[in-house]
Amino acid sequence: MAGQSPIAQPTFLGSPHSPQQIFKIAFCLAVGVALIYLAFLKPGIWGFDGNDMLAVSRSLVTEGDFSIGRGEGVLGRDGQYYSIRYPLLPIVAMPFVAIGLALANSLNLPATYVAAVCALVLCILITALTTSMVALLALRLGSSQTGAYLAAICFAFGTTALVYAREFFAEPLLSFLTVCSLYLTLGKTSRAHAGGSILAGLAVTAKPAGIVVGPVLSAYLLLKRYPLRNALGPFLGTVMGFMLYMAYNYLRFGDLLSSGQKASNFALEGTLERFLGLIFSPGAGGGLIWYCPPVILAIIGFRKAFKSKPLEALAIVGIFAGYWVLHSFWEFGGWSWGPRFLVPALPGLMALTALIDRKWWKGLIGLTVLGFLANAPSLVSYYQRYYAEASDGKYLTKALNLWAAPTDTPLFNAWGAAYRQIQDALANNVKDIIKQSGAAPGPGKLATAELLRIVAVWWWLLPAAGIPLWVGVVLAALLVGGGVWVLRLGWLDACKTSPSPET
Repeated sequence: MAGQSPIAQPTFLGSPHSPQQIFKIAFCLAVGVALIYLAFLKPGIWGFDGNDMLAVSRSLVTEGDFSIGRGEGVLGRDGQYYSIRYPLLPIVAMPFVAIGLALANSLNLPATYVAAVCALVLCILITALTTSMVALLALRLGSSQTGAYLAAICFAFGTTALVYAREFFAEPLLSFLTVCSLYLTLGKTSRAHAGGSILAGLAVTAKPAGIVVGPVLSAYLLLKRYPLRNALGPFLGTVMGFMLYMAYNYLRFGDLLSSGQKASNFALEGTLERFLGLIFSPGAGGGLIWYCPPVILAIIGFRKAFKSKPLEALAIVGIFAGYWVLHSFWEFGGWSWGPRFLVPALPGLMALTALIDRKWWKGLIGLTVLGFLANAPSLVSYYQRYYAEASDGKYLTKALNLWAAPTDTPLFNAWGAAYRQIQDALANNVKDIIKQSGAAPGPGKLATAELLRIVAVWWWLLPAAGIPLWVGVVLAALLVGGGVWVLRLGWLDACKTSPSPET
């Protein structure tokens, strides 16, 4: 009727998309990515960080406390040994580890392997959910459904999310908490802001670097002129998270500020080198544009988001800058794959890429293919294999150099190391390797450790349980096929209901 106001478009948590549309996008992305990742689930954890936190989780399940074995931890209170790492992931992993220990007992397999496999399932599920959150955050920023869906797929398969989903590290959990707290805080209700504040606090217990999240989100809410109680929430959540972490320190080492790690790792010397290296260097621990090339287009997405939602765009960039600057002061030298410390900032950056115009989509897909090729060797091998070979060959210092020559970097050696691991796997009986579980390799023979001599997928170990290998291959193929089918369904639905992006 003339003069009647038009019917308002339905909204869901501040988004112009219906709850049904949002649920379909989130469901298809989470399920599809999880199925594909599960096809390449690793058969065990290699390295100190992951095994350290797995030991904590096992102790919580079997002993009910945080102490671990003498050879696995650092001497702390009451003559007990404790992990120097973070509490939240081992706590969350307890149900998965408990299932693994029960399965190991029933299948007569080494508990270390089976518990680790079940724990790694958790990281895959967390990363799959993070993929969904990339799309939801993009929709909240004003993206079309197709743009949000594409950006989420590019996150899952074109960045180091593909690698760290298969590792028992704190980064996948911190990524999830970071993007969830960001998503909720960008909402419009006090309940959403309260949820974002709680998650900002939990981020600190996932890894202390999560301390950057709360202050950025509080600044955003202040600038948006929300009530002061809302704006202070994320900051107070961070304070509470820090207090919980101090209590964890006291429980372990009798000192609120001692985590067992070396405070000397923070240094001003070399800060600029690390600051630039985290983005531009192809060496160990750096190279965001090398290992995660799709994020390059986040620059274009940011420019577009800044025009319509400047504070929201700045909040995402602020969290990224917080992680970037914080770790520029950290003298990292561990066996990392790419810019491990920037992984928690990836979901926000990839959400920005959802806002690019359709004319950039081919470029985004091309960069995703490059990112997949860079990270794909880890689907069939442990990325640490190259570092192990470098250690055996006494050129580990060069391999760990942030600004190493390209010929010495993991990025340009991963495929060769993966090929050699597969060769070793074909030349060894998996049952014999399983019998060596826990045996330390001799000096100069680190690359002969049992997990570095198998194809790094769960189904390769099935013959040790009396199950033919072909059964595992078929199951893996079904998982990949099912994942692709679910993702395709979600894409077709997004194309039907999403308006065409601007050109």
